[in-house]
Amino acid sequence: MKPEREKDSLGELLNRMVTKGVLVNADVIISLAGIPLLGVKLEAAIASIETMLEYGLFEELDKKTRAWQLEHRKTSPLLQEDEEIELEFYGSFFQELHPIWKYCFMYVTNHRIFGWNKAFNKILFEIPLAKIQMTAICKGIYQDEERDELCLSLENEEKLYLHSSDLIGLQDQICKLIPEPVRGS
Repeated sequence: MKPEREKDSLGELLNRMVTKGVLVNADVIISLAGIPLLGVKLEAAIASIETMLEYGLFEELDKKTRAWQLEHRKTSPLLQEDEEIELEFYGSFFQELHPIWKYCFMYVTNHRIFGWNKAFNKILFEIPLAKIQMTAICKGIYQDEERDELCLSLENEEKLYLHSSDLIGLQDQICKLIPEPVRGS
């Protein structure tokens, strides 16, 4: 926050406090008969929560508030007509086009597989079941440790990797839903 001076009206002061914030520094010395008895050093920042967060104040409060809000938010993805959820789980996915593992809620429906970010009400990836050519559980490296991952081979030689606590159950559910000529290996 940079010091600025404008007209001295109460309305402008309140506006400044909310939009940009006000820093108050005060040194108060209480003395009796010329002898200093008590000293008070006061430093205060007064601003809206949004401004405080912008300048990095109240970060812990913001984290706790966001965590509570995410936990209590009731969001769910919109389903297509005649679409039913067959399996719902929390896991991670990796696409070769965007090589970073991302966590989300994943849904396997009778039409597609998709990842849902509850916080932003956003679908992160979506694969129609008809585009799955093959499924396989393979070994992968995540954070310098080897683990099992479900690899979905798609049309155009694309691959989608999924990770969850029950990869075999996930693969079985997908294989039950994909067209007959395609089966997991």
